[in-house]
Amino acid sequence: MKKKLIFFGMALLALVLTTGTFAYTYTNFSATTLGAFLAEGTFATYQPSMLQPDWESILPDDEFGSEIIVPVAPGDDTELLTQFPASGEHWDKVDEQPAADDLDTYVSTLGSSAWSRDLYNLGSYTGAGGQEVITNVTIFFRYAAGGAYNVRIMAALKTNDQVFEGPTIIYNSTAFVTGSWENTVNPATGEPWTWEEVNALQSGITARGNSATKPAICTQVYVLVNYEFANTQGEVPQGDLYEITPDPGYTGDLLVKIHLTNTADLLKAYQYINMKVYVTDSVEAEEVPDYRVLSIETGVVIFSIVGGSAESYTVQVIGGSYRLISDNPDEWGAGWTVTPEFYCEVTQR
Repeated sequence: MKKKLIFFGMALLALVLTTGTFAYTYTNFSATTLGAFLAEGTFATYQPSMLQPDWESILPDDEFGSEIIVPVAPGDDTELLTQFPASGEHWDKVDEQPAADDLDTYVSTLGSSAWSRDLYNLGSYTGAGGQEVITNVTIFFRYAAGGAYNVRIMAALKTNDQVFEGPTIIYNSTAFVTGSWENTVNPATGEPWTWEEVNALQSGITARGNSATKPAICTQVYVLVNYEFANTQGEVPQGDLYEITPDPGYTGDLLVKIHLTNTADLLKAYQYINMKVYVTDSVEAEEVPDYRVLSIETGVVIFSIVGGSAESYTVQVIGGSYRLISDNPDEWGAGWTVTPEFYCEVTQR
């Protein structure tokens, strides 16, 4: 008949095994082993692992990212009269990244003494999928004069059906230099940039040569987007929960159940958390998949151990996914926690 483990030291069990803050509370009990006894004697012991998952790493924290986007197609204005080489389109003369090729490919004002503007459609912006706060959008452009004479050039962008231009730069050298124009907000709205606005952005230059035969030259245009975001979803941290050691004299089979005991408090912080639980050398470890998913909805996972298959067995969290309610814990319910609490039950089969 099946017999369930009876643990000595139940006060310790309640303190350690149901707090869920293993990485922090187990320090004082690192040498403790919890025994399971039957009338005939001990058949297994187990203890919490000191290699617990770092649940606190799930707490949202500000992170920073940046992304470069380059021209991929013509924009609404193609006014510069000259490109080199003559084949292809203007945008592919300025799309080099990361290194510019200077006089190998470029656009220029040769043939016109008037102000001329080129705009380019840009590649897709990924960012954090719209969950980020965009701190600035900066247009970079690399330029030179065709000779020792003054030319004028400025960055240009088009957003919300309006064209905006940066400060005018006067330059008189054939040596290429890189200029930039930073916009901390969208100039059309006066508000922070949105993911949609960046994905619809056109950028380029407005330039004027010294004369129709003394051009301004541009060889590179790209946009750098800087943003901040707080992770509200990701991979569940990995770690070990328990070490189970059958008594050397016990050769029977075992049933291991891992219970999630604080689902109500987890629901105050998580939209969901799905933990991949794995038990080394268990029957399930030979299956596909070799883990069981423990979630707020399921509440328990079960593993079978064939007697004598190993000297000890480790209960592990090997991955999974989660999504928090928001990036602001002040918006979560009172009594929230991001730390799952587990209860381990071992019985004879």
